[in-house]
Amino acid sequence: MKIVIVGGGAIGRLFGSYLAKSKNEVTLLDIDNDVVGAMQDDGIGVLVNDMDDPDMVTQVAVTAITDGKLISESDLVLLMVKSFSTRKATESVAHLIGPNCPLLCVQTGLGNIEVMEQVVPRDHILAGFTFMSGTALGGAKVRYGREGKTYIGELNGDITDRVQKIANVFEASGITTQVVSRIIGRLWCKVIVFSAINPLSSLLKVPNGCLTGKMESITLMKRLLDEGKAVADANGIDLVYGDLYELLFDACQRSSNNLSSMLQDILNDRLTEIDAQNGAICRFAALSGVPVPTHQTMVELIKLLEKWRPGMEQF
Repeated sequence: MKIVIVGGGAIGRLFGSYLAKSKNEVTLLDIDNDVVGAMQDDGIGVLVNDMDDPDMVTQVAVTAITDGKLISESDLVLLMVKSFSTRKATESVAHLIGPNCPLLCVQTGLGNIEVMEQVVPRDHILAGFTFMSGTALGGAKVRYGREGKTYIGELNGDITDRVQKIANVFEASGITTQVVSRIIGRLWCKVIVFSAINPLSSLLKVPNGCLTGKMESITLMKRLLDEGKAVADANGIDLVYGDLYELLFDACQRSSNNLSSMLQDILNDRLTEIDAQNGAICRFAALSGVPVPTHQTMVELIKLLEKWRPGMEQF
């Protein structure tokens, strides 16, 4: 299958390495010249978790470019950029999207589908998210984190041939994948859970597993879960999972040694996805009149971290 991956971050590199090793024709599109140059020279450099020896890097060849207009055809486009880049990323590959080439959004955030709909028809969009994790390293290297399932589905809940075909390609490449009918409800569940994990791990600067080790952090995460669930209920969202607390603790345990993506962004002086996670919950809360003071506080604190670093005299 000819696959275009938009976004050369950790998840883009993870998926790219798996899919390319399985003989798919992978083109990775990113605006970072250094990342693209490293991929052009050496491919994606893969390190398994806890391996620091540079000789243990496995190089996986992919095509890498910075201009989407250079791509003339594809069977599938994977959108794997930060939420604040969704519109520009979608515009860069809009000419490829059609009945024979769907756009699969693999992002942890709310509101991305609505942004994509402003650029391409809704019936050409698929939704997905993954519990796989990794860390983007220098150049085009990526350290594999925890294994995890990837969920994909049609926005209307139908189980179609096109989404099953994609799942089969993912599975054949080693990406554990499940086609589901209630993909939006499942996405909300992940956003609520990681809206409890990501900002708190970023503020405390600790791996995810540390958050379940202190009663104060557990209490804060539960408060964020309760507020998120109340917002989902008020907006008629089918959350699918009956116990978000269990999902939260499982996510922390499975990624116990990992730094959350938001913490990685803070440590690398990058913008975070706080607006598409806790910020999105706040926006839905405002529409339904649900108070979410803990989420609002997290948004404000993370935005301060984005603007201010120790040693800076002013914002």
